Amino acid sequence: MTHPAASLTDRLRDEIDTTGPISVSRFMQACLFDDTDGYYHKGEAIGASGDFITAPEVSQIFGEMLAAMLAYIAPYFAGSEAAIRFEAGPGRGTLAADMQRGYEMCGSALANRPLYLLEKSDGFRDQQKARLSEAPLVMIEDMADLPAAPLFGVANEFFDALGVDQVIWQNGQWHHRLVGLSGEEFAFVIGPVCTSEDLIPYAPLPEAPAEGDICETSPQSAAIMAQMAQHIAHHGGALLVIDYGKSDQLGDTLQAVANHRPVPPLSVCGMADITHWVDFRQLAQVAEAAQARLIGPVPQGRFLLELGIAERAEALRHPDMPEQDRQLLAAIDRLVSPAQMGHAFKVALLVPQGDGVPPGFASYQTEEGG
Repeated sequence: MTHPAASLTDRLRDEIDTTGPISVSRFMQACLFDDTDGYYHKGEAIGASGDFITAPEVSQIFGEMLAAMLAYIAPYFAGSEAAIRFEAGPGRGTLAADMQRGYEMCGSALANRPLYLLEKSDGFRDQQKARLSEAPLVMIEDMADLPAAPLFGVANEFFDALGVDQVIWQNGQWHHRLVGLSGEEFAFVIGPVCTSEDLIPYAPLPEAPAEGDICETSPQSAAIMAQMAQHIAHHGGALLVIDYGKSDQLGDTLQAVANHRPVPPLSVCGMADITHWVDFRQLAQVAEAAQARLIGPVPQGRFLLELGIAERAEALRHPDMPEQDRQLLAAIDRLVSPAQMGHAFKVALLVPQGDGVPPGFASYQTEEGG
């Protein structure tokens, strides 16, 4: 048995030696959320000095635009005067602080409502408490800890870090794709043949798969989306879901980054951010089953431009401060350009069942024929 003080790498090797190859989601969640050696446990991932930069780190306008959008639609929901604010995976608290300022700028009652943060990392929690010291702040580790009240908030780059499982088409059958060992190194291995029940979460599967085709599903994403959707279906509110993603389960989307550069996902256990592309189709199906509705997704660039981010940036420009203007316009371009974050990142909105679409989603309505 491995000594309790052994590294995460040694403990995972020992687990595989003892019980056999593990699921991709098991490997991913251990690397990210292990209580002692998990990547997010340290709370040092985000920002120029970390390994990656999120949209809130690019420009404060991002959070201000999200707040303005939620402030606009909140009065349409009954009981919104007793609503709560919410963020899933708030990182360093940058987005929450920017949205707080955005609510205040709009004169929204949401500015004074309690802020609930779904966060498990002690390192990030310390940063959030320091940055959001003036807000009525409540830390939770489970959606079940939320009060029975309308919820307005955001899950930005949250679902991409939840575990994903994979199946692979080999020799005319679907097999589990697992993480095993090749010598001392972690490696993908072909697992047992999938049963019909195993394949239910992956549906619809390709009708004519090719050798080596891979499909993914995220059971943890489905479980948390079900909780979010049930809350909003019963109590009202709106939750923005923002992530790089698509609307199918096809392909191997597992990726990792360290020091702002891609690295092999299995190569740096607990030392890199491992993520996957979010399947918005799956999230929408889960929301519908919970009697809620997921509007979208639409590309982040279209969403922000429709909300008026270009006009907001123009209003902030100063003719006598050209360098500041250059940085501002570069930040907006990074958020909206299809070549940067504008297309790969998608935006969806979780709301109770109903009709119509709010600001930011006109392109979705057009594409859907609504």
